[in-house]
Parts: sequence; structure tokens; C-alpha cells
Amino acid sequence: MEPGTHWLPFEALPQIEAQLVAKAWQVFSLPERIVSKANFFDAVRCLLPLDPPLVSNRSWDALSDSLWQGIYGLPNDHVAIIWKDPNALATAAPSDHRIAMDILHGLTESLADPTPTLGKTKALAVILGQ
Repeated sequence: MEPGTHWLPFEALPQIEAQLVAKAWQVFSLPERIVSKANFFDAVRCLLPLDPPLVSNRSWDALSDSLWQGIYGLPNDHVAIIWKDPNALATAAPSDHRIAMDILHGLTESLADPTPTLGKTKALAVILGQ
């Protein structure tokens, strides 16, 4: 799997996840039915590495910064975030979906950039079900 954002058929996600785990990627899987900003923040707080931890869901910028540092701090250089049903948020809250997608996509690029990572890049794949 290449770093970046990938849209894949929903049915293929379990197999993709198994393949990534077999290749020693660290895999995080967001739950289905995220339909609000609060749901998204709750899922991220529960399942993804954050540094520093977030206590509220007020700031998308704080979420982005915390996720960046949390993923950057992982010992594994190959990380995947699987979001099985991003379209639920797109339907229920389109503007929140756009922001969440921008953050996730931005992480794939900035963690692969040698400048902000001081040469210690991370391969981040964001895999989205469709």
C-alpha cells in the first residue's frame, strides 16, 4: 500500500486491513456511523494516537496538530487509518466531512515530508470505504 488517501470498495477493507497487519503496518480503524463532528472527535480520541490528548471537540486545528504529533511519535513508520464509512458524515454534515478529509489527507502529505519530520518520515495511508 502506498502512502496517501485511497478510496476502496467497502467489501475489500477487511482483506486490505489483514494484508497491512501482515506487513507490520500499524492499523487504526474508525467505526461506522460517524455522523457528526462530535462522533468524529470521539472516535479519534478513543482510537488514534494523540499528543497532546484532546479534551474537547471545539478545534479542528488542535485535532490536526495532536494527530500529527501522535502519529509521528509512533515507533512504527508505516501507519494506516481505515475509515469504513466516511460517507455517513458526508451525508449528515458535509462541511465537517470536508474538514475531516482535509485533515487526514494533509497528514499523509506532511508526515511524508522530510522538512517537518526532520527526515524521520512516516508512511501514512488513509483508506476510505466507498
